[in-house]
Amino acid sequence: MAKCIQPDYIKNFKCDGKFCGCRCCRDWRIIVDVKTYEKILTLDEDSRADFLNNVEWKRDIDTDVDVMTLKLDEHGLCSFLTEDGLCSIQKKHGEDFLTSICQSFPRVTYKLDENFFEQSMTLTCPLAAQMILLPFEPIKFIEVESVTTRAIIGLKKLSRSVDDFVKLQMDAIKILQNRTLNINQRLKNFYELLGGKISGDVEFNLKNHSLTIIDIFNKMYGANLDENKKSNLRGNYLRYRTKILGDVQKNFSNVLENYLVNEFFLRCYPNAFSGGDVVNARIFITGYRILEFALVLAVISKTKMTVGDMAVLIISVNDMLDHSHGGMDVLIDFAESCDEKTFSSTILEG
Repeated sequence: MAKCIQPDYIKNFKCDGKFCGCRCCRDWRIIVDVKTYEKILTLDEDSRADFLNNVEWKRDIDTDVDVMTLKLDEHGLCSFLTEDGLCSIQKKHGEDFLTSICQSFPRVTYKLDENFFEQSMTLTCPLAAQMILLPFEPIKFIEVESVTTRAIIGLKKLSRSVDDFVKLQMDAIKILQNRTLNINQRLKNFYELLGGKISGDVEFNLKNHSLTIIDIFNKMYGANLDENKKSNLRGNYLRYRTKILGDVQKNFSNVLENYLVNEFFLRCYPNAFSGGDVVNARIFITGYRILEFALVLAVISKTKMTVGDMAVLIISVNDMLDHSHGGMDVLIDFAESCDEKTFSSTILEG
């Protein structure tokens, strides 16, 4: 019997296009999987023609293979989106005729082995983001006996048994949810749990941190900042960082915690990327530092940050990591290239 571990918020999710303006039905490349295409071919002639008139073949830049995708109109909306925010395919033929990604989104499901799965939800969906980020109670995880989505990601080969992998994940999440510690202390304990070594003679250096984070941020966003702009940005960041992050961690600690826990489980850390546990831990923590940097810049420009503003900013940073070619690669390159002393002095604060 299949077993699936998931955050308990999933059971309460129900898609509502009116809430988010049908964000998942616009400006995305939606691939038509083979099984969906085969089902469409079983429909009557008019239904088949309606579907085929609203799909097109495009080159997938990741695989360099032509794939069938749903057409978008001049406003970037899916051709099958109706005025009431619903999908005409589902309305006419049922959920089984949706593409696997449409049927599954915003759920992300990993297959650990033949009978063991993990499922969470991505912040790309604003409704899911609200359910994930805003609660004051820690995210809880439950075990269910079925997987209801068709889009399933095969996890890269584990370096340990599934049971040991899940135990390590739960131990890491327990650290991230330890509210007797501040966020920086939790991240240091998290890093050590995953095998990172923290040198006692190396202290966090705020100046080096600012240089490193601005360099990573510049590469991720392709900002092409010259040295003068970097210097001005660094000056503002160093001037306001301590107070802003202190206020954010005081007023929105639950949001930061929920983001970290969901991000960790969503990407199946510490098996999200090659390189082993320590590299994965570095990628994870550095990604959080980029979020902190973006928060500081946002507060400097807005002077005030509401919980709604913060959720929107987190979604934006998450989109950069998920959907920008090269965004996550910058974090990976940094995590793989730096040594323990460099990482401790530039990223591990507290």
